[in-house]
Amino acid sequence: MTMTDEPIGHALEVRAQPLLPMAPEEAGQVMRAYQETCRAVLTRDDVQRVGDREFTKRSGFQKLAAAYGVSTEIVSIKTSWERVVDEDGESQVLIARAVVRATHPTGRHAEGDGTCSAREKRFRRGGEKIDHDLPATAVTRATNRAVSNLIAFGTVSAEEAEGSLGTGGPVAAAPLPDWAAPMNDIPGVANNIVRVLQAAGVPDPAGRANAIGQEIFDLCDGAFPFALARLAKLLADAAVPVDAETGEVLTASDLEVEGAVITTNEKEEDA
Repeated sequence: MTMTDEPIGHALEVRAQPLLPMAPEEAGQVMRAYQETCRAVLTRDDVQRVGDREFTKRSGFQKLAAAYGVSTEIVSIKTSWERVVDEDGESQVLIARAVVRATHPTGRHAEGDGTCSAREKRFRRGGEKIDHDLPATAVTRATNRAVSNLIAFGTVSAEEAEGSLGTGGPVAAAPLPDWAAPMNDIPGVANNIVRVLQAAGVPDPAGRANAIGQEIFDLCDGAFPFALARLAKLLADAAVPVDAETGEVLTASDLEVEGAVITTNEKEEDA
């Protein structure tokens, strides 16, 4: 072993260290900053209703990308005839597939994929410039997804939802009830789970929150249902009350809930 060689035990110890998320307070700040940015730059024209839900459109993701200084580039694009089998039997369908990379000035990047099929409802009417619109729509969906993966926590875009959620797209799906709809505020949910675990005195609350979140994702096909996210919020607020405006944790002296907590002033009077 030379003087520059690293001890094997030390190398193994470094590699064995778990990956931990940012501190709950930082995660909350990131989410609040994103929500405030959305309120500042997005308008009603940047939102589209698909089924019973609203989704951000291409214009909205372009505004968010500009606000964050994000640039995009096409990694690949391909249009080809593909074999499709469904309840109507087997057929050859023209499908465009694209991959786009979104890059932040810090160098962090994320890729998104998008597809567009000639079987989608708007192409069945005829008269569409399908040679142009198929790949263009695929690129739009891939761009939205790449930007979303990088800065918007994986939020589904209107263009993607329009092609897949019950409007004649290749992956039509029955609408979910509101309580089962996927929750997009994953950092906020993680923060609430950590707060509950910290209040319960559980060791390594961040690591346990990761494990709990992963188990929910596995059980729910890669989503976190709204009802469970709401439950985490209610439990967190009950266990560790926070100020609704500042997001700061409230202490016993801050609380003046009659019959529930004796405030500092009341304690002094009793003394």
